[in-house]
Amino acid sequence: MNIYQMYVEHWRKPGFWVQRTTWGNTIAKITFVGELTGKPPYYGNPKVIATVYDIHTGEVKDQDFVIDTAGTYKTWRWVQPPKWSGESDFDPKKGRILLNIPFSENKKASSMGARWSEALGAWWIPEDDASLLEKANKRGYLTPPEARVHFNVGFENKEIAKQAGGVYHTDTKTWSFSETDLRDPHKLLPHIIHTLSDRPVSSTTELSTAKFALALADNIAYLY
Repeated sequence: MNIYQMYVEHWRKPGFWVQRTTWGNTIAKITFVGELTGKPPYYGNPKVIATVYDIHTGEVKDQDFVIDTAGTYKTWRWVQPPKWSGESDFDPKKGRILLNIPFSENKKASSMGARWSEALGAWWIPEDDASLLEKANKRGYLTPPEARVHFNVGFENKEIAKQAGGVYHTDTKTWSFSETDLRDPHKLLPHIIHTLSDRPVSSTTELSTAKFALALADNIAYLY
């Protein structure tokens, strides 16, 4: 995320802490962000000011440091407050209800008032918004998402994984499959499993969940 996106995640309020990737002994607290006038992710590139501190002692190094690279990626990291600040850690889930929204309904969810969180990788609504809660409930968005198993799948197998019903996640660079599908090999196409496993199988019922996992990748990452 860039600093503008961090600001939006922080309830559009300053007061969060960042570190530049090239800094070793300093940390900064965002104290001002100008009005967001444009579209994400740059929001019109408003002015951003921070106070820079020594990360070890808390000594102020620059009271009004203007961040002129707030819209760049891989330059700034959002970090938790240093211990000497006496501030509590920021919890991105606090005050938010996460929603289970199918990709095909993203636009409808946005029109309803749901917001996307880059930090959480999920849609959410404020927990104190009764009207939105009612709308989300009627649309089934409050139903907990089904647990998924994530696999490291080689680039050469991406089309095969997609055909098998996998979903690619850009944040973890993994493909995921629902636990239900993994427990029921009948739902997985035999020729796809055959291609992945590089060994013939007469039917999907002969392939257990463990074998299917091995067929997808040698290195399995369970992330749920």
